[in-house]
Amino acid sequence: MSISQTAPSPAKERLLKSAAWRYSLADKRDLRIDFMRGIALVMMVVAHTEVMSVFNIFTWERFGLTTGAEGFVILSGFMLGMLNRQRLQKAYLLTVSWGLWQRAWKIYQVNIIIILSIYLLSHLPFINTFEVTHFTDRYSGTAWALFPTTPQIKETWFNIVLYLQIGPHQTQILGLYICLLLVSPLFLWLLIKRKAAWLLAGSLAVYCLWQRLPVRVTVSEFEFAFPLLAWQFIYVIGMTCGWYKAELLSLARTPPGKITVGVLVVIALALAFVAQNHTNPFMPPALLMHVISPADFNAFYHTWAAKNGLGPVRVLNDISLMVAVYLLLTYCWTPLWRAAGWFFIPLGQHSLYTFILHVYVVLAVSQVVTFDLWREAWFTNTLVHAVALGVLWLMAKYDVGARWIPN
Repeated sequence: MSISQTAPSPAKERLLKSAAWRYSLADKRDLRIDFMRGIALVMMVVAHTEVMSVFNIFTWERFGLTTGAEGFVILSGFMLGMLNRQRLQKAYLLTVSWGLWQRAWKIYQVNIIIILSIYLLSHLPFINTFEVTHFTDRYSGTAWALFPTTPQIKETWFNIVLYLQIGPHQTQILGLYICLLLVSPLFLWLLIKRKAAWLLAGSLAVYCLWQRLPVRVTVSEFEFAFPLLAWQFIYVIGMTCGWYKAELLSLARTPPGKITVGVLVVIALALAFVAQNHTNPFMPPALLMHVISPADFNAFYHTWAAKNGLGPVRVLNDISLMVAVYLLLTYCWTPLWRAAGWFFIPLGQHSLYTFILHVYVVLAVSQVVTFDLWREAWFTNTLVHAVALGVLWLMAKYDVGARWIPN
């Protein structure tokens, strides 16, 4: 037998290695999405546990002008679109809608419980609740109270609690998620009627209108950080992509699809380069590039990539980075799963559950560590983040309290 018959050629070896690395699980649940949700969750936990560590170097707008909050919203919409398309093959829209409204009601109840529990804990003299009852600008040191600091009449308390006008800033996004769940049946109806173009066009119109005329449509606290009319756009994009997941994956294999994916990857890389020129004052200068001047970067960032208002470049970066990461997980699944999947996937599969619990972990950490982004105690702070994430991972892994906490 010749050598050529017994040993594969280098090209064939590369092909076999590529095939061995690729995502090939036949399970209905896409673990790549769970992996990405886990990453988004870690980014949010690190951001809310306000100490400067090695984790910040990799999570704080380092791979693009994006945050974990955008990933949370987009992937939540994606999962709802993908799963409800399957459910609607066996159930009526009214049945699915009722399930979504029940979920919104349950999360609303949890939000109320969080607000009341933090308020009650603030009256215990041995617990310092400052970090979850105030929002602090770490650059200037200015702090804003998120709970009443003066006595209120009973009617006022009912209003500010029931309308989610108070609460920890770490869980404000739950209010946004509740509102999005309430209107999701309308989005699903349009998708059922094959009116995805209308849905996206309407959502884009609302987004553009908000950019020109920023108004709050609710009195809830979350609107300051996550204005509903702006953030609904990325949720709708996620839901539409989830609904048409199979079609989009098939389209991505065609020549025009490959070109589109390639362009999105290039955009993600270009904006990752831009992000390396960030003017974040807490990031060590040696870890940043200085190709773009601070004035030019700030003008670009605040005009086109605004964080709270979701500037158009930030939305483009969200989409392109999601595509790039999904592509990376597809082609390099095996090594990435072995290296970090064991950690990210359980968190991603329990993302809402873990997010709800993380505010209490942040509160616990603040009892023993002073939150300060200027203090560069790298080892201690990295250990703090690792322990906080480890506690949340263990709770997600073993479903601690899962019977009462929604997911």
